[in-house]
Formats: sequence, structure tokens, C-alpha cells
Amino acid sequence: MALLMSAAVVVTSCGKDDDPVDPGPTLNLKGGATYTSADATVQSGSVIRVGVNGLKSSVSGDKLVRFKFAITANNTATTYVDSTFSSDSFTWETDLTLSGVGEVRLSFELWDKNGMKADQAFNVTIEDPGMQINKFLDVEFGSWDDAVGSFFATTEGGNYTVGLTATIPANQQKIDLIFFKGASNGNTFASPDDADVNTIATLKVNQWTYKNQTRFNPTTITAAQFDAIGETYQFPTFNLSAQTSKMNNLVNGQVFLFKTKNDKLGLVKIVDLYSRGDRAKASIIVQK
Repeated sequence: MALLMSAAVVVTSCGKDDDPVDPGPTLNLKGGATYTSADATVQSGSVIRVGVNGLKSSVSGDKLVRFKFAITANNTATTYVDSTFSSDSFTWETDLTLSGVGEVRLSFELWDKNGMKADQAFNVTIEDPGMQINKFLDVEFGSWDDAVGSFFATTEGGNYTVGLTATIPANQQKIDLIFFKGASNGNTFASPDDADVNTIATLKVNQWTYKNQTRFNPTTITAAQFDAIGETYQFPTFNLSAQTSKMNNLVNGQVFLFKTKNDKLGLVKIVDLYSRGDRAKASIIVQK
């Protein structure tokens, strides 16, 4: 019996072991003090500068042909730049005004003519800068017959006495806060239209032509938190259903919220009620 045998010949191609792998183009974010190039937190309305530098592949030498810049917010990407060209290198930069509140992602992509891509991205958190405020610290308040007045104008940051308010309507229109010591409710800050303050004959508020409607809310803000407030501040939401026309039985260190007739928000911190009882020192911040 004749036995046929076949042999399979496997032929493999061989190449140089050191053939370089094409890394594609390179894309780098512009850095330094002028540029934002990494995760950052900014206030709403801030302007940042971003930029990139790109180079063709050092292996293939394929031309750069497309650049794309997009911002993603609320899971939705918006393309701001999508340009085509043919070049060995690429540079680009722009200034961005970031508004709103939340986190956005900035992404940068660069392609060469062979479809290879390089990309960079980072996140920016945009915060509410808060409201611009005026600060009036360690304001003294007196009784009806003291040289230090009981009536405070938040637009000016100063006090008025009984003599300067009782018969002068123009000054009455400025007053948002009145300090007094109540017979049963102790040290009190009240609105000019509060019922109790209008029964105090010596203050003569019942004779006023104009009585601003200031309203108050209690807060859980501590004295230390009040002291840490900077030049801007995001006030707590004013609770209309819990508003009152006065804050009484006050104690040192207490902080409460107020809203003026013109809807300006503010905080009062009781600094010192003294031993006499009808004198007080308070610090006040109010929206500009």
C-alpha cells in the first residue's frame, strides 16, 4: 500500500522588531498663571483663559486636520469650535465667561489626517458669588433719651434719635430697625410698623408719617459664622410664612435675618446687651 503524506509549509513574514508604533498627534493644555488648565472652582461671571498646543505625530508625520472644543453642562455638550485645516502644528486659545451655577466639563480634541486623535479635558465648578453687602460693625443703640439713637437706617449705616425722627418724615423713611427694651419681652429689634413699638410713648413712632415694613426670621447662624462673612454673601431664603415684625428676648451672640420694605436682606448679630438692659451693641450686614 502506497502511503501518501503531505506536508504543510507555514510561511510567515518577518519584520523589524523595532518598528515604531505611531502615537498619533499630541495635544497639550497651555499652562501657567494666565491660563486655567486643570480642575478649578470659580465664581459665576468669572473670565478664564484656556488654550492648547498641538503637534503632528513624530512617527507618521501626518498633517493635523481638525480641532474641536466643547463644553458639557447638565449632561449636554455644546460645541463652540470645530475647525478644519492642514498643518504640522496647531495653537489656539480663548477667554471664556462662565455664568450660572454648577459643574461644566471643557474638552479639547485634535485629529490628524489618518484619523488618529489626541484629547484633553478638565472640570470647572461655577459657584454663586453671593450678594454684594454693606457691613456696619459694632453699632451702638441707646434708649429714647440717650444721645445714641434707637433708630437705624440700613441704607446709611447710622442711627437716628427721637428728636431726629419724631417730626421729620424724610428721616422716618430711612428707618428699618428700632431697638428698645420691652416691659415683658426684653431687648427687642422691631419694624417701625410693629404694634408694640407704636405703644411706646417716648419713642413717638405712633406719630410718624412713614413706617417701613421690615420683617424678621430667626436663624441657626452662629456668631462665628457671621464674623466669617466676607465682602459677598448668599443670604438664607427668607421664610414669608414665619416672618414677624420684631425679634425679642434677644441674647448676646444671637443672629437673625431681616428683609426691608425694598426686599433687601440683612443679618443682625447681637454683640452686647450690656448690664443696663436698654443699651445694645450690634453688627449688621445688609444687601447693597
